[in-house]
Amino acid sequence: MRGIVISSCGSSGRVTESVDRLKRLVEMNIFNFVFSFAGVSTVDSLVVPALSRFIENVFVYDMGTWAALEASFGEDKRALNSTPIMLSYAEYQKIDDERNTRERVVKTRVLAYSNFKDARPWGLDIYQCSNTRCGARAHNMVFHADGRQFYGQKWLQTCMKTRCLSCGEKRKSIQAPTWIHQCGGENLGRVWYNWPLSISQRMEIGITH
Repeated sequence: MRGIVISSCGSSGRVTESVDRLKRLVEMNIFNFVFSFAGVSTVDSLVVPALSRFIENVFVYDMGTWAALEASFGEDKRALNSTPIMLSYAEYQKIDDERNTRERVVKTRVLAYSNFKDARPWGLDIYQCSNTRCGARAHNMVFHADGRQFYGQKWLQTCMKTRCLSCGEKRKSIQAPTWIHQCGGENLGRVWYNWPLSISQRMEIGITH
């Protein structure tokens, strides 16, 4: 198992061009995984314990890379609430049961914590105002649950309403995008999505450039 942890934050795990370069390190089989923080900033005291558990899960307990991430950052609400995590990793999938042949597949995902109060709806701190003349970022918007609130394994079905502090635009009954996936287990609020986002996905959350 060969992996690399990029301990910096900012563009390395957020900007598409940077993510594509990191992903190629896995596609070229130089590494089995590349880990990077995908937030604007990180707090060492919050992320280091979870990062240590992730490394231990992979190299000591021989867990699958994604399972190791869910069992470390996914189980640490404070760490995941402080920054989303980007993980590009390879796994082998069986393609022929009779011949027992497997194919190496590379997946790149972000694990994040959904928090309306802290302007991270469905874990998306890159959310923007849908008004094309405005485009205010998430920290200049207010997010609340809208209508019936669901709990337990159905929590992701709760709709959202938004208000932009820059232009005043309001939207209601916004459903979670279909490409947002909730994680298993008891820790609600954890989501994952493939990364980087496509152009249509970016437009769905207000990013027009």
